[in-house]
Amino acid sequence: MTEQQNEVTESRKKLRNGITVVSLQEDAIKKLAVELQEKLQTVFIMVVDTAGQAIYASEPLIESKSNALGSLLAGDLSASQELARVTGQYDLSQLIIREGIESTLFISEAGKDLLLLTIVPGQVPIGWARILIKETARQIGEIIHTPVSELDLLSLGLDDEKLTDIYEESLNNIWNG
Repeated sequence: MTEQQNEVTESRKKLRNGITVVSLQEDAIKKLAVELQEKLQTVFIMVVDTAGQAIYASEPLIESKSNALGSLLAGDLSASQELARVTGQYDLSQLIIREGIESTLFISEAGKDLLLLTIVPGQVPIGWARILIKETARQIGEIIHTPVSELDLLSLGLDDEKLTDIYEESLNNIWNG
């Protein structure tokens, strides 16, 4: 076994929902979250599994608060997914938006196994935040389901060229429905 394989084997974390995350995947998720934080000047970002176990938080939380917040996120998204199923509105990338006075909270599926909580200041345009958050969530989902040996092959990040393409595609979808 090579040193790199040994390091990957030693740094595995089994999550409550049954998936395993290695440190390289955690690092890639953190990098994406930091990039999202910079683009949107977020108040807070958190990535949890569908059982509510935290994988990343933009600021340290005491374990009990992290567990409580993770459980609330998982329950909220689960209830919203069921509501969407019952009303025939379910899609593979659900996004919940709660607009407050000073900030807006987004809860997004990040693939089928993870959730992304993003809180942005109220002055950030919701549409712009939505585009960036959905793209970040999509990429986080890819990270978790890509073999570690192939992570380098993923086109990760929120660079300006990629965002221009996503923004243009979103505008075209509005007009061409």
